[in-house]
Amino acid sequence: MKKLLFPVLLGLSAWLIAACSGSKRDAIGRTEVVIETSRGNITLRLYDDTPQHRDNFIRLVREGVYDGLLWNRIVPEGTIQTGDLTLKAHGQKLTADTSKYHYTVPPEIVYPRHFHKAGALAMAREADDVNPGRESSSTQFYIVSGKVYDRGSLAELNQFMRDSDTTRTRPPLTEQQKQAYTTRGGCPHLDGDYTVFGEVVDGLPVVQYINRLRTDEHERPLKEVVIKRIRIKE
Repeated sequence: MKKLLFPVLLGLSAWLIAACSGSKRDAIGRTEVVIETSRGNITLRLYDDTPQHRDNFIRLVREGVYDGLLWNRIVPEGTIQTGDLTLKAHGQKLTADTSKYHYTVPPEIVYPRHFHKAGALAMAREADDVNPGRESSSTQFYIVSGKVYDRGSLAELNQFMRDSDTTRTRPPLTEQQKQAYTTRGGCPHLDGDYTVFGEVVDGLPVVQYINRLRTDEHERPLKEVVIKRIRIKE
């Protein structure tokens, strides 16, 4: 038995290392896409542990669905949103037969691993009263710009959210979340309610610039920012 112990332990260690490495790789993903806007480029990395959202987004990108769309909604110190297929830049034609995009994507809310730190990529959705299953829009997505919190205000907000959410138990913030929200910033009030399926790896200043644009009473930016195209990064 003693002669077998070392090989068994060695094999077990190798398996654990491979499993941990695989888990990390599955979460982070390898696919990157570049959003070319009229104000600069934003590079996103898609997560592999939200495969339905990843694959849906890649398919839409390859079909050119987003090319020519506007960033149509801005929440100051919050998010920038696009994907409304009826809102093309001036003079551009609408995507042909938009009815084929009238579907939803099942939720893949991997929380708290993926949360709404600055640069988080997530799909928009209808409100809980008409969408209790938290299914995502097929095309509309947002990127978090957010705000930086101090530890005290972050704790107060999290406690308020936990007390207000009577439908489920909201876990306390992890140390990783606290670190992100008090340094880079984000939107902690959105955590656990939307599918986060990627993050910005380059171009966060472009996101922040768009988020600072003035808006009208419908949260539409007064200055157009156009998505020239989105492409898969080779």
